[in-house]
Amino acid sequence: MSRMLRVSGLVVALLVVCSRAVWAEQHAQWPRMALETLRRVAIQHNGRNKPLDSFARETLQLITGKPRVERVDPVATVLAIIAEPEHWQQVPLIAVPFVPLRDALGIDRKTTHVSHNDLVATRKLMRMLPAIVQKQQHDEKLSMLDNETMDAFQRFVALSGVLEQKLALVPPSSVSEREWLPILQPQGYPLKQQEAIREAWTQLVNALHAGDAQAIQASSKRLSEVLREANRAAYPATWRLDLEVCYNTVAPFHIARVFYLLAFLSFCLSFMMSARWGAGVGMGALWAGYASHVVGILMRVVLGGRPPVSNFFETMLWLPFSAMTLALIFDRVYRVRYFGLAASLLAAITLFLTDYVPLDQSIAPVVAVLHSNLWLTIHVLTIVASYGALALATVLAHVYGVVYLRPRGVQDTLVALDGFLYRVLQVGVVLLAGGVMLGAVWANASWGRYWGWDPKETWALITLLWFLAILHGRFAGWLTGIGVALSTISGFFLLLMTYYGVSFYLVGLHSYAGGHAKPLPLLLIAYLMAECAFLAVVGASALRRNRASSV
Repeated sequence: MSRMLRVSGLVVALLVVCSRAVWAEQHAQWPRMALETLRRVAIQHNGRNKPLDSFARETLQLITGKPRVERVDPVATVLAIIAEPEHWQQVPLIAVPFVPLRDALGIDRKTTHVSHNDLVATRKLMRMLPAIVQKQQHDEKLSMLDNETMDAFQRFVALSGVLEQKLALVPPSSVSEREWLPILQPQGYPLKQQEAIREAWTQLVNALHAGDAQAIQASSKRLSEVLREANRAAYPATWRLDLEVCYNTVAPFHIARVFYLLAFLSFCLSFMMSARWGAGVGMGALWAGYASHVVGILMRVVLGGRPPVSNFFETMLWLPFSAMTLALIFDRVYRVRYFGLAASLLAAITLFLTDYVPLDQSIAPVVAVLHSNLWLTIHVLTIVASYGALALATVLAHVYGVVYLRPRGVQDTLVALDGFLYRVLQVGVVLLAGGVMLGAVWANASWGRYWGWDPKETWALITLLWFLAILHGRFAGWLTGIGVALSTISGFFLLLMTYYGVSFYLVGLHSYAGGHAKPLPLLLIAYLMAECAFLAVVGASALRRNRASSV
């Protein structure tokens, strides 16, 4: 019996794979101009008006964990789901990354995605929700399983909305209204206009279902015109929709991280081979990555109408930008390659992590507590810039440690690196102290008190005191050279807790920066283990040298 079930499961899986392959081939032939027209159709989603291109990417990211399915255009995928709901209800799209939740839902532990029909058929997910809602009503702390269950339900609801064509594509009929209307229920408009809107949408869906290229082209253009003519005053400007589509397509931060990685490799070659061309290539790639980084941030500022620091993902863009800016300034002052080496590695790793860490990358409106844009800009930009400076110091401390492990002939290099590390630490501590004080002023403006021992406040103070102790110890002569480097790397653990740990694993007033508790990423565990090993190796070497020098 079990063998028959395995065989039948394999057959179903093969059918799904084959049908998805056929679908990918069929919809790759959709008219390109039609897709370009449709991706610029405006939609209201998560409190913001955006092009359908952004909606498709964000929705697929939420449902599946990736912005694309089978490497097909996200807009084409969403339109296919709308045109062929019976097929897509059977496709395992909904991500279930948490293994205990898979056990609770009764699915195989190795199954990472489940279909809409499977969740409807078992109803196990729906039966788990009342107990979680009751906990929320009594302000009880939710377990990781509870949080993951709510996430899975959110994915289910998002997919259901697409399947049922609940898309807010119609601008409001009145200027005083802000909520956009569902495409199938454009109330408020004259009956004749309502019928024209529904007819334009129905023609497009029918053309997509039939795969008629000519009809798709004509109906997509007609739908775009009908929606824009419905209320031009409420419809986003064409340049703004084009800019956001360009931002999604070009992906400036992906370009930046590639250039940063190239810069790091070039700097490494220049150090190992004493090749001057390596340093030249490294600086060229560094500036190219920095330019892409600046362009990406400016695009988000224009599209969001605010600084890009309202959520955790955006701070992960600002942190390496701050570190890179500081490194370029120091490079102009000292004319050495160590700052470029450290900053390019830090920026490349951080920008790669923005895709690895499960974060919301959308340009979302700020939450109510952040409406004070002046204090948001001053405090958050300063505090995250301090994280960037201290992270840059940590990478320089690693460079110091690697050089320190070399046997001989590096004393002059160590002395220079010690000075560079000290200068960067000074900048980081000044920025962190300023950020903490400005945060107290912002807290009084937002919450009516300067200090409340919130987890973020407490850990920021602990981190500040640690790095202040390093500076004081070096100034007083208690810490020198390798001691400063090892203390800086150890302090980075506190910085990680302040920046990442508090945002995701502790409850406080700063929870808007991250989200509810997630399973500890394996990459983070591997990093912590590798870091401890590095500290042990360098520390043991330092102890041996101290003993040898004292004999």
